[in-house]
Amino acid sequence: MAVNPAFLKTVAKIAVTAVRDERTRQVILVACLVPFIIILLVLSSPFAIFFSVTGDGGNADAISIHQTMDSLKNQFEEKIREEKEDDTVDEFYTVIMGSEDNTIIDNSADVLIAYSVKYNVTNKDAEQMAVLTDNQISKLENVFWDMNQITSKIETVKEKKTYTTTNKKGKKITKTKTITKKIKTIYIDCLSAEEIASIYNFDKTQLRVIEEMKKSGIVAFVGNNISMTTLNKEQIAEIKELLPEDLSIEREHIVETACSILGKVNYFWGGKSKAIGWDNRWGKLMTVTSKGSPTTGSKRPFGLDCSGYVTWVFVNMGIPAESINETIGQGTTQQWNLSNNISENLVLPGDLAFLAVPGTRKVNHIGIVVGKDKKGSILVAHCASGANNVVVKTAESVGFMYYRRPAVLME
Repeated sequence: MAVNPAFLKTVAKIAVTAVRDERTRQVILVACLVPFIIILLVLSSPFAIFFSVTGDGGNADAISIHQTMDSLKNQFEEKIREEKEDDTVDEFYTVIMGSEDNTIIDNSADVLIAYSVKYNVTNKDAEQMAVLTDNQISKLENVFWDMNQITSKIETVKEKKTYTTTNKKGKKITKTKTITKKIKTIYIDCLSAEEIASIYNFDKTQLRVIEEMKKSGIVAFVGNNISMTTLNKEQIAEIKELLPEDLSIEREHIVETACSILGKVNYFWGGKSKAIGWDNRWGKLMTVTSKGSPTTGSKRPFGLDCSGYVTWVFVNMGIPAESINETIGQGTTQQWNLSNNISENLVLPGDLAFLAVPGTRKVNHIGIVVGKDKKGSILVAHCASGANNVVVKTAESVGFMYYRRPAVLME
């Protein structure tokens, strides 16, 4: 039987806040007095999928769910390789939808969440998730391939090439010939749990459980390629050596700069700027050239994407434009790797807020903490595609889950 989402919310909140709050630690201590109840709660909920095995749980040959997912990911990579080994084409390009750096997205956690919600959070026929049968593994495989799609398109392109040759008399002659090429574009789409939920027509309860599972931080249990970069003192010192000696980045100044373009700059996939102050290109119609977005190829008012907004703010703090890649970063992955994790209770204005660990979902998102509201909720300034502008929202309303301090702000 599926667990009521209200109970799930309690479990999720405990998991997230356990190391932050003394009162919560006391609650967990009390909960440990009745471990059997807690175990039953977890094993009868969608969370059980993250700790499950295939086959008989008491069998020494049982396979963990992580091994099953690794096998599926290997099959996925093999299919991509097969697409690239097409000797009928002259050139090929790979486009990873929703990836700003065009690297493969490991959506393993989202696959497991979608599967467990699809087959556990129902009014009838709910399945246990702790020990998966062959039939359940088959269903999991179907969900995986629904969420990891590979398509391709072959185009025949004619190009005119001009070349110079010399005739028998020694005279140079310019000639033009037409070359026909076959170009194959491979599109890889790794869907999020929210995207497949729409395809599967999940109800409100199922959507709510997805939200709570995401908030629980369960992603940390899955994926071998997740980068949880932590900078050491030497690395931080090397980054700071790239900054001007007299540069002092004040957090209040960061907030002022971040808020200076609220409601003024459109969202633009791949939009970057090193301009000091207003960039005169903003607002002008331009073609979206960065790959991986449904907007690619369309004309839109030029602006910034979320990571481009963060970079622009810190460039306007005085960070030299030529050192961006080594100091604050361009793109959410670089910006993650040039910062260190901090707990929510230590967050200060100027710190960064991330939606997800890089490489674990399509279209990661980043913003700059600018303060707190009257209720104590963290406020984040970010360039949002939904709002098509720079806005300030509470971290919770956007779904920001991770907070990190840029190396340039570390003591």
